[in-house]
Amino acid sequence: MKRRDFLKAGILGASAASASRIEGVTQTIFDNKKVFGANRFGPFWLNLNSSQIVSVSDFEGDKFPNTMNYSLPDNIQNENRVLYPMVRKSYLKAKGAAKSELRGKEEFVRVSWDVALDLAAKALKENFDKYGAEAIYGECYWWGGSGKIGWGRTVAHRMLKILGGYVEESGDYSTGAGLVIMPHVLGSSAVYDAPTTWKAIVKNAKNVVFWATDPAVTNQISSIPPTHDGYIGMQELKKSGIKTYSVNVMRNDTARYFGSEDIIVRPNTDTALIIGMCHYLFTNNLYDEEFIKKYTVGFNKFKAYFLGESDKIVKDAAWASKICGLSEEAIAKFATALAKEPSTILIGRGLQRADHGEQPFWALVALNAMLGHIGKEGLGFEFSLGYDSAGATNKVAPILKGLSTRIDEKYENTGSAPWKSAKNITIPSSRSIEALEHPGKQIDYDGTKIKLPHMRVAYMACGSMFTRHQDVNNIVKQWRKLDTVITAEPYWTSTAKLSDIVLPVAVEVERNDINQTGATGEYIVAYRPAIEPMGESKSDFWICEQICKRWGYGEVFSEGKDELGWMKEFYADAVEQAKGLNITMPSFEEFYDKGFVRFEKDDESSALYTRLAAFRENPAKNRLGTPSGKIELYSPVIAKMGYADCPPMPTWIEPKEWLGDAKKTAKYPIHIVSPHSRYRLHSQLNNSIIRNFAEVSGREPVLINPKDAEARGLANGDIVRVFNDRGEILAGVLITDIVPERVAAICEGAWYDPEVWGEKSLCQHGCVNVLTFDKGTSSLAQSNSAHTVLAQIEKFKGEIKPIQAFSKPKILQSL
Repeated sequence: MKRRDFLKAGILGASAASASRIEGVTQTIFDNKKVFGANRFGPFWLNLNSSQIVSVSDFEGDKFPNTMNYSLPDNIQNENRVLYPMVRKSYLKAKGAAKSELRGKEEFVRVSWDVALDLAAKALKENFDKYGAEAIYGECYWWGGSGKIGWGRTVAHRMLKILGGYVEESGDYSTGAGLVIMPHVLGSSAVYDAPTTWKAIVKNAKNVVFWATDPAVTNQISSIPPTHDGYIGMQELKKSGIKTYSVNVMRNDTARYFGSEDIIVRPNTDTALIIGMCHYLFTNNLYDEEFIKKYTVGFNKFKAYFLGESDKIVKDAAWASKICGLSEEAIAKFATALAKEPSTILIGRGLQRADHGEQPFWALVALNAMLGHIGKEGLGFEFSLGYDSAGATNKVAPILKGLSTRIDEKYENTGSAPWKSAKNITIPSSRSIEALEHPGKQIDYDGTKIKLPHMRVAYMACGSMFTRHQDVNNIVKQWRKLDTVITAEPYWTSTAKLSDIVLPVAVEVERNDINQTGATGEYIVAYRPAIEPMGESKSDFWICEQICKRWGYGEVFSEGKDELGWMKEFYADAVEQAKGLNITMPSFEEFYDKGFVRFEKDDESSALYTRLAAFRENPAKNRLGTPSGKIELYSPVIAKMGYADCPPMPTWIEPKEWLGDAKKTAKYPIHIVSPHSRYRLHSQLNNSIIRNFAEVSGREPVLINPKDAEARGLANGDIVRVFNDRGEILAGVLITDIVPERVAAICEGAWYDPEVWGEKSLCQHGCVNVLTFDKGTSSLAQSNSAHTVLAQIEKFKGEIKPIQAFSKPKILQSL
């Protein structure tokens, strides 16, 4: 053997020996493979050695490969993986609900799959039979995992439908307020509509406004594997020299990339700024009167409001300036620029995740109506262009089907067929913990009254409640009221640690599935088991099928097909669609072996797509879905609801907490905002090596203005205590002028790490939702108000303890 070959073999051997010591990793023979894969961060190539992932390479079809995928070897083969089915000790002893107050405090016991599945199936079935669908909380959130077959959310919902129904949430945490208000204003959800293309914007706009959005960060990830085509549009926008503005509470990555003019506003005051701009446009005859008359209703009532005719308060630029902190002159200049030149406003979802979050979305529609650009090629406003890498030209391609909750009619005579009469209990987005705290309470929601369910069993998949939801200390308290918590998870998240039954889930590169890339549909991709699942991990599909088997409905769930069988069926359907498009696709075997099939032809009809163009062209023929068929600047429907916290037109209402409240800021003078991190997808990847690039002194960073830092004697790298009446967290100081005075930024998604598990406690790692409050945006949408929070910051003087967020709980091998 040559010396270099000997050295190479020695290095590989040492590497493999080291890797084999990772619990759950199986060492086999030395071999090098390159295998295609994909997930919510994008497509990639896996480089394998000895059946272990050693690195990730960029996929040539990804326009801007996501560097977060480089952490996959560590994230997949992570010491934080749940390797075996686990049951909390007291729960296992009782073979059911027991001592819920000990969740997070006592040991887990490793059990067989049969034991864990028997207990899970029993808890779900017995509680449903005794109490009905309201007993089963099965929301299962959107972002964990992916795939058309084995996505945890879909298969869990399919399983629980077979059971007979469950509690679900309408809308989502991302856009909950927008999803409810926009149908009253525009006749559709709007926030998820296909957006105007970047090509159309670059061709026609003279001004582009990024309003509370950061697409440089948020376009990294998607609900389906992104090929990041949207970044090409952003590049073209930058090259064009088009003037860009960034309306935000801080200078974000997108503003820095474009060199945008900053319009910095106090958090939660955008509505006041917008109304002040509307007043300026009207009183200076800069608004499009013809557009208002032809395409909107209710302007006179909105006009009376901003002119002060109803309350004697004139909402002019001077009024707005005092609220939002932007000078009167800057407001006038900004409004004039948008009115006099073709403009496009890209609106971020974070804007409506605040107290009265419905109002800024509605106000921005009103502002755009007065500007009159709506529906002109490439102009107007967009709610979804900063997400899912949208806005590129679509490909001519089939649309891949996926598994649904619909049960095939051929099984109608199987047993009692509870799914035939299944009726879910629907509560507003993010009201789950309120339901635990006040079961039976009646709340308002979009013109109706909803009785909050009495939930007893939670089936958790695809998300961690203790990082996603607001007021974590209250969750800890209310969580004890659940009799049983079943969590299907790849990792020991805080939710898994605070569960009774934990089922280990295989990730995308460990199972079979199929998906299509977004947003252009350029590729259909195969998920294949590149490595053996860690430990005894199983797919969400398998887990839910096995639970259904215990109810006697296994075949009803699977329809006699495993994941590979479903892959073949969905692929065959795509092949048939492709024939109608004059496209020839390879055989399934060729597709599966290669990992993807590409569709190259551009759909030119979508290249300059502009949302609401048809409405502008012929509003009578292309009516909106509102009662009037037009844009409703005043809603008679909402007026009849009589909600004091959601008036029938865009209105400035003081938030529960904001920097304009002198009494509250005397105690808590800093407004905390929680943007997306560029280093993870919500909480995903926070347990991987990538967090070392983000954290400060081993904690989630807090971005703080130099003057605020100086006033507190803080230096970069200090560990601080950020606190309010709801809780306290530790964070690592990063001093920067990208945040203004009295504002601090802590990215959402840091894993929850209390000093004392299962109790109200200091979070040592920096989970910002320990500080947020759990209040519905208003009686209309009842969504979350995560960006409405005041706190204080001080240098931490206590004992700094080791981080436990990414450690496993104590595990017994048997009782």
